[in-house]
Amino acid sequence: MGEKNVPGKAVVTEVPVPTAGSCRDRDSRFYGFLAGGAKTRLLEGLLDLGLPELLSAEGPMTAQALCTKLELHPDRGWKFLHLLAMSGLLIEQGGGRGHDDAVYSLSDDAKYFFGDDGKQGYFLRDLVDYWRRVSMLPLADVLRGMPLPEAVRWPPPDEKAAEHLETWMRLTAGGAIKALVNSSAMSGARTLLDAGGGDGTMGCALVDQYPGLRVTVFNLAASACIARRTIAGHEKAQAVTVHEGNFLKDELPAGFDRVLFSRVLTDWAPDVCVMLLEKARRALADGGRVVIVEALVDGNLDCAISWEFRYVFYDSFGRAVFKPLRVYCELLADAGLEVVRVTPMTDDTFYSVIEAASAYPPLAKGGQGGSKP
Repeated sequence: MGEKNVPGKAVVTEVPVPTAGSCRDRDSRFYGFLAGGAKTRLLEGLLDLGLPELLSAEGPMTAQALCTKLELHPDRGWKFLHLLAMSGLLIEQGGGRGHDDAVYSLSDDAKYFFGDDGKQGYFLRDLVDYWRRVSMLPLADVLRGMPLPEAVRWPPPDEKAAEHLETWMRLTAGGAIKALVNSSAMSGARTLLDAGGGDGTMGCALVDQYPGLRVTVFNLAASACIARRTIAGHEKAQAVTVHEGNFLKDELPAGFDRVLFSRVLTDWAPDVCVMLLEKARRALADGGRVVIVEALVDGNLDCAISWEFRYVFYDSFGRAVFKPLRVYCELLADAGLEVVRVTPMTDDTFYSVIEAASAYPPLAKGGQGGSKP
């Protein structure tokens, strides 16, 4: 099981994996939950103290220098820095014995999250900020119906809320665009309806990628206004138009080769998804396809748990939000659509792409045909 402890010689041991059902297995599993909460608080502290920005600007610093600069208690600050290193957010040199001259620098993960200058990661910082706010609420009382001070509503109640939502959607659109292009789901399409299409970022990216494609962004009035501003600044502005509407109440405009739901259906309960998919099917031109771009539960469990926890504090979106592929296939079938292709997520993005076509024959000329209403 390794080497004996010989003075002057490094001790090498293997860490035994706990046997399933053993006491150590139970304790290790339980500490996994507690460590998750501790890591979140450490992440909060990292950002609150501006460590990504400070260490990016100053380079590696000793524990003593950091505690002095940030006005931290020397023992508490040292333990905090050591824990950040244990969690993979900092690199520690010489900290094994608690010395003040232990040196700390940003880890590759920290640079990956917040950029080489330590100032990036708006979306990730916003996730941490929201977590902080909801974690302060008494969860048991929330579950029993306590009024929520910052309950997220849909539609967004004002222009500020709409701007915040669309900023999120814009800054995280890259992965969805990569997944969609990688899937070839848009190949051969001439017209696309982007249902709930944000501020038009995806539409503009797609007309750049597919010459000859024309995109209609369907969204609420406040978001449609933001989309018009985005589109107006794009060199192919004539290829992207905006259609205002509320897809929970209104029919979608019809006659499109593709109807896209990108990062939309995750926000809605299954019964609402079926209703939206039925509207999408009716909006298709003959031979058209409904395209879904979503992060599935499959292979994304930590992401799904993190987001589902947030949705405990949302009263607007219903149940069963993040869904596995199996459930999407069932919902599509309920809406009269057949899955024709699924493109799994890649290393570039955790989004998968599902393509589906109408399960009913097109309406024949003269009004005869087997199309479901």
